[in-house]
Amino acid sequence: MSQAKKSASRRTFLVGLLTGAGAAVALGAVPRKVAARKKPARVASAAGPILYRRTKDIERYYKTLYT
Repeated sequence: MSQAKKSASRRTFLVGLLTGAGAAVALGAVPRKVAARKKPARVASAAGPILYRRTKDIERYYKTLYT
């Protein structure tokens, strides 16, 4: 390759690299449009939070364990 062709290809590579880096920085600096919503706080009962509910299926499962 000739000297002029080498420097031209390096120059285009560097320009592309800097352009890509600039675009990445610009996209990273854009603020988010969707703000996070706060979830309403759940009020726990006096006995504490309910961890599970005993249903017919759960009762049947426990009966199979202990028999």
